[in-house]
Amino acid sequence: MTALYGFRGGIAGLPSNKEGSTSQPIQPLVIPQRLYLPIDPGVELLIKPGKRVLAGEVLTDSNATKAAVWHAPVAGRFVEIVDHPAAHPSGRSDPAMVLEPDGSADQVEFSETGWTDLSVERLIAIVESAGITGMGGAGFPTWLKLGVAESGRLSTLIINGVECEPEISCDDMLIREQADRVVVATAKLAALLQVETAYIAVEDDSPQAMAALRAAKAGHYTEGVPVGGVELVELPTRYPSGSEKQLIENLLGKQVPKNGLPADLGVLCLNVATLCAIEDAVMKGQPLTTRVVTVSGEAVARPQNRWALFGTPVADLIESCGGLTAKAENLVMGGPMMGFALASPQTPVIKTTNCILAQNRPPLDKRQPLMPCIRCGDCVDVCPAGLLPQQLYWFAKSGEHDKAQRHNLFDCIECGACAYVCPSQLPLVHHYRAAKSEIRGQQAQRIKADIARERMLARDERLARREQEAAERRLLKRGGRKAGTADPEAKKAVTGETRPAMSDEVATAMDRAKQLQQQADADETRASIESTGESVDSTEPGQGANRENGE
Repeated sequence: MTALYGFRGGIAGLPSNKEGSTSQPIQPLVIPQRLYLPIDPGVELLIKPGKRVLAGEVLTDSNATKAAVWHAPVAGRFVEIVDHPAAHPSGRSDPAMVLEPDGSADQVEFSETGWTDLSVERLIAIVESAGITGMGGAGFPTWLKLGVAESGRLSTLIINGVECEPEISCDDMLIREQADRVVVATAKLAALLQVETAYIAVEDDSPQAMAALRAAKAGHYTEGVPVGGVELVELPTRYPSGSEKQLIENLLGKQVPKNGLPADLGVLCLNVATLCAIEDAVMKGQPLTTRVVTVSGEAVARPQNRWALFGTPVADLIESCGGLTAKAENLVMGGPMMGFALASPQTPVIKTTNCILAQNRPPLDKRQPLMPCIRCGDCVDVCPAGLLPQQLYWFAKSGEHDKAQRHNLFDCIECGACAYVCPSQLPLVHHYRAAKSEIRGQQAQRIKADIARERMLARDERLARREQEAAERRLLKRGGRKAGTADPEAKKAVTGETRPAMSDEVATAMDRAKQLQQQADADETRASIESTGESVDSTEPGQGANRENGE
C-alpha cells in the first residue's frame, strides 16, 4: 500500500451529498434545439453562418492563441454568431456560435491511430487536434502539459479521480462504468511516457469506484496488458485533496515550487475524464465534444449524472433531469465550494463544466449577515496553501495589490475553505478573484504600453538615422564629392570610417533618441521589479505570482 504524506490545512467531514446523483447510471445525451459554443478571443472561424456542419467537424483554428479548438458536437446548421451569457464568474456575455442540430447522425470520418508504435510527438498532435483540455476545472490545454514529456523530465503519472468537493460525482460514476479503459489507458500512457510510477487516485468515499478499478486491474493481469506498474491509491476524504498541488504533496511528499509547475517535479497530473478523452482521440480519432455533468442540488427534481454536448444551455440540462421543484435561489456552475453563480440559465456547458447545482440557499459569497473580521485565525488553519487569508482580504478589499502580491495572492487556489469556516461570513474568495482580475488587467495594460513605447522608440531611432545619413550626403555635396567617387576621404565619410561633425539637427535627434532609450530602460527596470511583486519604494523581497492550480 502506498504511504501517504498528507498536506496542511483542509477540511474534513464536509457533507458529500452525492447519494442522489450516484443512485443511477450515467444518463444519455440530451440534444437541445440550439447549442451555443463560445468563441475565444483571437481564434479564427473556419466556417460561415448558414453552412451545414457534420458532427466532429472543426469549427475554429486557435494556433495563434494556443486555445483549444472547437468541434461541432452534432450535425446541424451553423445559424449565426450572437452575444450569449458566458460561463464566467463575472456574468458577462461573449460571442458564441449558434448551432441548430438537424437530428441526423452524419459525422466526419475519424482517423484511428491506436497506442501501438505511437510516439509522444504524435500523441501531442492528436490531443491538440482533438481540442482536449483539462476537465477537472481549470481547463489547461492538455497538449501543453504533454509537451513536457518530450524533454524526458517526467517520472510520475497521476490520474486524478479524487472528487473532494461535495455534490460532484461525475468522475466517480465515470470510473464505475469505464474502469476497464481507465486502467488500460493509464498503463499505456505510462509506458509511452516512460514514467517510473503511475497512480490512479480516488477518495475513500468512493468505494464502488475503487472496487471497479481493482477488478479491472486484476482482469488485465491475465490478458498481458502492462497494468502491473499502475498503483491504485485510496485517499482519506479531506477537502481539497483533489487539488493538483495538494494531491502531489499527499502522494509524493513534494511541494510544487513557487512560480513552478508539477512538471518541475517530474509529475504529470491528469483528470480521469481527460484521460478518457485522450483514449477516445487515440483509439477512435474522436474529438472532445461531450462530457459527463453532475446535476444536483435541493431544487433539482431528479439529481443525476448525464452526458452533455458542449454548448447545451444549463436550462435544457436541468429540464432533462425533471426540472426544478421550486425556484432556485442559487444556480451554480461547479461545486458549492469553488463554483460560481450563473447570471443566466441559458449559460452553455463548456469543457470544464463538471457540475450544475440548483440550490435553495445563497452561495458562500452572498451569505448574510456579514460581520467584521474577528481575527480568529480559523481561515489560516484550513488554508491548504499556507497563506494568511485575513490579510489578503484586507489588501484585496482596499486595492493594495502590491501588498497582496507580496503575501502570495496568486498562490491561492480559490478552494473556498477559508470562506466556509469564517464565522463572520466574509466572502473571502470573491475578493481574491476580483483582485487577481484587476492585477492581470493592469499587467496587460503595461504590456500594451511597453509595446507602444518600443515602437515609438524604434521610429525615433529610424528617423534619427535617416537625418544623419541625409546630413552626410549634404556634406559630400557641399564638398563637390559624390558617394561613388574614387576619393578615399569621401568614401571614409560615407562609410563612417571618418565621420564629420554632426549638424545641429542631427545632434538634436540623436540626443532625443538617447533620452528615450534611457527612459525606456528605467521603465523596464521598474516593470521588472513590479512583476516580481516588489514595491519600487520597498526593500522587502517580492513574491512572484504563481500559476493557478488545476488542469
